[in-house]
Amino acid sequence: MIRTRLDVVVKVKERAEEKAGQALANAERAVRSAQERLEVAKARTSQDSRARADVSQWAVQELAHHRALLDANKAKQEVDQLKKAAETVRAHYVSANRAAEVVRRVADARRDELMKEAARNEDKQLDEAASMLWFRKAG
Repeated sequence: MIRTRLDVVVKVKERAEEKAGQALANAERAVRSAQERLEVAKARTSQDSRARADVSQWAVQELAHHRALLDANKAKQEVDQLKKAAETVRAHYVSANRAAEVVRRVADARRDELMKEAARNEDKQLDEAASMLWFRKAG
């Protein structure tokens, strides 16, 4: 494989792409975790744990239900925030991916040019050697 000066740039861009990919994976993991917490909070809000008891017990359970609703709302806001952050990270990853792909293509094109040039030089040298042999035999 022929090495070009662009290989270093390709490595740098690929490293940036890899870091952006890891950041995207972390962001998506955080969103999934927040969605799981939201589901748990929603499940807590849908439970009706009131039983036959006096009014003070019902008041405590009503406060607990109100707290569960607040927790569910907070979890929903957290999910929305994390989704927005994940979209930003995803855009950064797409940008890094495109930049790396552009540099890869340019490096591949340059490598192909160098390979063609090397093949032309080799053909030229072989032609010169063949013509020298022919002149020796003829002369």
